[in-house]
Amino acid sequence: MKQNNLLTNEEREARIEKSSKLIGGAIVSSILITLVSFSPILFLTGQEHKLFSPLVWTKTFAMIGSAFVVVFLVPVLMVMLLKGKVRPESKHPISRFFKWMYSPIILLCMRWKKTTIALSLALVLGSIPLVLSLGTEFMPPLDEGSLLFMPVTLPSVSNSEIKRIMQVQDKIIKDFPEVENVLGKAGRANTATDNAPVSMIETIILLKPQSEWRDGMTKNDIIDGLNAKLQIPGVVNGWTQPIINRINMLSTGIRTDVGVKIYGQNLDTINKLAQQFRLELQGVDGVKDLYAEPITGGMYIDIKIKKK
Repeated sequence: MKQNNLLTNEEREARIEKSSKLIGGAIVSSILITLVSFSPILFLTGQEHKLFSPLVWTKTFAMIGSAFVVVFLVPVLMVMLLKGKVRPESKHPISRFFKWMYSPIILLCMRWKKTTIALSLALVLGSIPLVLSLGTEFMPPLDEGSLLFMPVTLPSVSNSEIKRIMQVQDKIIKDFPEVENVLGKAGRANTATDNAPVSMIETIILLKPQSEWRDGMTKNDIIDGLNAKLQIPGVVNGWTQPIINRINMLSTGIRTDVGVKIYGQNLDTINKLAQQFRLELQGVDGVKDLYAEPITGGMYIDIKIKKK
């Protein structure tokens, strides 16, 4: 029996069950549509897969968890917490505002069904030329606002010598007008994720805002200027950016954008093949510079590409 215009427990639970079925189906459908729209990212390869797949998996598991909460937990909480007088939807200010906002649009679309479908198809067809003009690369190179200088010297270099080389290089880099700060690291960290040899230096170069650069200077000009000043005998320079370098090394094990790895059992044969590769690649259009260095079990040829 109703008391003080309140619903009985049976009526209240029946309405909660009906509303939960109505809203739950719509929410689960929208979650499935979102998950399907993100699924193509899982089929990417290379640096795109390494960069975006953790985000997709995190979002997928979070949305699957929210679906379970909506279906199994929310109705129970509504039965336990939704007490007292229930305000009708027609009197709720938030519901009234959204109904006032989208009702005319829905009525207009329902009245002009064919026109609405035709406009939707026209938008989809009109986006095809834009998609085709994006190019073949999914993620174009980004300007990270900083540089990563990775010189390599002889594998037999001592700790004191590599430290001296790094200090000399950092001083030269810091004196460059466009450089804000420099942080160099020689050797490897005490972690399994950093397998850099002692002969490899990693120097992060933070650049000043572009408004403070000299007139006409570009990032390529800065790299060329620094590279010209950092020509030290026995040291081979390498330039990249911090984030893209980590992605490249996770994806391929190569610390630059383009490179060739040669593996084998005989070191002399590997070295001979590496020199042959280097000579053949020197005549390729777009190649700026090449150098070969030994790696575990083989040789690695770093290929520097000319900037457009």
